[in-house]
Amino acid sequence: MTKWRNEPMLPDHVELCQRVFDAARIARNITPDSDANDPVAALVLTLYRHGVWEEDELLRRVLGALDEKH
Repeated sequence: MTKWRNEPMLPDHVELCQRVFDAARIARNITPDSDANDPVAALVLTLYRHGVWEEDELLRRVLGALDEKH
């Protein structure tokens, strides 16, 4: 993983992270009121800030990390 990207997120970047977050929640049946939402969001943002900017790769890594928790 690359160095932390400490730059402002533009609207397109936020939208990408939101799509990945939503897709991960759907894929793992996480309800909107679940305590799991915050850690999933944090994971998406952390991976993005570390340079995983391609949407499919970001989702793949998020889902892989969620699977490791089980």
